Amino acid sequence: FKSDQAHQIPFLIMALAMELLYVGLLLLMLGAGGGFVAGLLGLGGGAIFVPGLYYILKHFGFDAHAMHIAVGTSLLCIVFTGASSAVAHYKRGGVDLVLLKGFLPGVLLGVGLGTLFAGVVSTSVLKFIFASSQLSFGSYMLFRGHKASVFKAMPRQPWLGLISALNACLATMMGVGGGVQNVMFMTICNVRIHRAIGTAAAIGPFIAVIGAIGFVWIGLGEAGLPPLSLGYVNLAGFGVIVLTGMLFAPLGARVAHSLPVAKLKKIFSVFMLLIAVKMLSEIFLG
Repeated sequence: FKSDQAHQIPFLIMALAMELLYVGLLLLMLGAGGGFVAGLLGLGGGAIFVPGLYYILKHFGFDAHAMHIAVGTSLLCIVFTGASSAVAHYKRGGVDLVLLKGFLPGVLLGVGLGTLFAGVVSTSVLKFIFASSQLSFGSYMLFRGHKASVFKAMPRQPWLGLISALNACLATMMGVGGGVQNVMFMTICNVRIHRAIGTAAAIGPFIAVIGAIGFVWIGLGEAGLPPLSLGYVNLAGFGVIVLTGMLFAPLGARVAHSLPVAKLKKIFSVFMLLIAVKMLSEIFLG
């Protein structure tokens, strides 16, 4: 019996190595896809990172904390992929620094509230509100993209700060950089799509760095976390994802600035609708 076990050891090691290689390749592809989308649409990539990480964690049996870890790890990834995307957009003149400064006070407040509410408020209710708004505005931009702006200019403080705080709160709880709602908000306030995407890309890392710290904090001391986890942030998954994420974010930004405005608005609106349908299906179909 012991001899049989000894013969099985090389096969077990090989099986483990293949499993790790498989997961590593999945995470590298996840990083590439999230990074490219981050650059293309001014997002942090969380809309791709969170579901990808969630299903990988479930596959390995970490169901109890899968969503929290996916969100926390995604936020840490966005700090780097979002920064890479923001720098690429900034070099092409796509970041409005004055507008960015106007968003930041609300971002700080919203991320703090989002972290505190993460384990308290029903995410189903928030998902419904968020998805419903995405569905409405995504449809508006898709079918009336040439008239997407509703207001002549961005609102002044304190309204800009309040809207920024709400967006940041929702983004933190969902593990995203807030690019979807921030681009949507800026475009209906008559900000050009390229500038809206670039500025939203620069907002994302501010949301993510505070949110990631918060998820480390609320996850400390939890039992049953995956190896190499710090609170609700898995450092192993983060390390692999950012390798390709930071490489592909500038590529997405380059593509974004080479596309015509009308086509970019259509891509963005379709992306919004896909997220909305996915969230609503999760709420109503389970």
